[in-house]
Amino acid sequence: MIPFGAIIGVIVALRLLNGNQGGQSQQASPYATNSSYLFLTIVLVIPSTLFTLFGLLAGVWFFAPFTLLGIALCFPWTVARHVFIPLGWPRWASRFSYLAMMSWGSDARGGQALAAAWALLRARNPSAENRAYVEAKLEEADSPLRGAGIVAHGLMAASRGDLETARVLCRSVSMLDRRVAPRLARKLALEWCLSDAAAHGRWREVLELSQKGSGSYSLAAFFRASAQRLLAEPRAGRSVLVVWWVLALRWWAIWPLLKRAWRTPSRRSSLLDLEAGETQAADPLARALELHAALARVPAGHEALALSSAAVAWDEALDSLKVRDLVAERAQGVGPHAGAEAMDELGDEVAEELAAWALAREVKLAQLEPGSDMVENVAYRVRNELLERIESAAQDMSYRLAERRPLASEEEWRHFLALQHQCTLATNLGGLEVRRLAFDAVNVPLCNLGAWLFNERQEKAIANGMFRWLLEESRDVGTEEECRRYQNNVGCGA
Repeated sequence: MIPFGAIIGVIVALRLLNGNQGGQSQQASPYATNSSYLFLTIVLVIPSTLFTLFGLLAGVWFFAPFTLLGIALCFPWTVARHVFIPLGWPRWASRFSYLAMMSWGSDARGGQALAAAWALLRARNPSAENRAYVEAKLEEADSPLRGAGIVAHGLMAASRGDLETARVLCRSVSMLDRRVAPRLARKLALEWCLSDAAAHGRWREVLELSQKGSGSYSLAAFFRASAQRLLAEPRAGRSVLVVWWVLALRWWAIWPLLKRAWRTPSRRSSLLDLEAGETQAADPLARALELHAALARVPAGHEALALSSAAVAWDEALDSLKVRDLVAERAQGVGPHAGAEAMDELGDEVAEELAAWALAREVKLAQLEPGSDMVENVAYRVRNELLERIESAAQDMSYRLAERRPLASEEEWRHFLALQHQCTLATNLGGLEVRRLAFDAVNVPLCNLGAWLFNERQEKAIANGMFRWLLEESRDVGTEEECRRYQNNVGCGA
């Protein structure tokens, strides 16, 4: 006898749960829904599935579709992950992700949006209707925005081709409280970031990300071993590579990377001979121009040495009598001080170009050789530019808060991440003193923004993420009072 009553009861119950999801209580905790679905699974779905399975084993083939349906309801995320997402079906991926709400904890809406966005990303030719459906799911996940919703926005950005935004959003999930950033969301974000970095050959970034292998330890270890072989720092053995490839359980997906890492040839040294100018150009100006032009060919990891050499060469060139005589000759008839002004202008233009190159290549100022006037000039310009960017962004944030102009939840988080990235860049390049000045510039605006998001807009998850970062900064460069304040703010929860 087929348990039609139980099956109909499951369908009705799931419809009721789906109706409650979009009902009047948008801010209600999803734990009651989770427990309700778990109760229905234990009481109705599993017994019905076992009944039809035993009937199928007894030779009643009519039970086959009901058995498959029951198994799918018992393992909804497995079905969504391995069937509907690879097929590029956002609607079915979202629906089965909703049935897997136990995997998403307090961010069930974000989990639905994540599954839909991931399926859209895998679709070959996504339709406008599917894009509109995913956008609607993202809007639902924004009230309030939590970890899975942030990853969903990142995957949606990737489907539009905006990989930089996708990288920023997916990496930012690690900044959130684990109570609002489900483990599955953090795992998927890490896997996407690893795959993206490997696909674009950013092996240093792969090594950095692989240290954060939360929930994906075997896969992260495989990427780390592959990156070590490709970078030869140190070179991992082939046996280690194969072991992690087997344990990662993604054999077909990561097979191309395994082949590439396995066949990696010995790396050739391609260091730039920065002193070649000594033999090729005895003239100081010619040598400075050579080293200046050679900056375009500097390999990664040798930027500080190249910049220092070019700066010292420009010091020697600007101090040489030949350059001074040349400038004075060109300035004849313009005015008595034209030669000196031209020399100062030339020095400023050179320093500006070197500073722009240092910013573009993210050269750490502490690694530059001291004692050079041009090096000091370049370092000053780099620090000034970094701090001006931060102060301008912090000022714009203060004006917006004063006018109470809200942004969408995802945009608020992206604005914070952009400012946090500028502070991190300033710290990496300028050191502790620049980090202290950057924190002084963003401390009050970010604190006010977090309080506004937490108290008035109920965006507690992203506000807590902001307070967590401010707490880390205040511990290193802030005061004890600021540290206590942010400890209290973080303690208010997410």
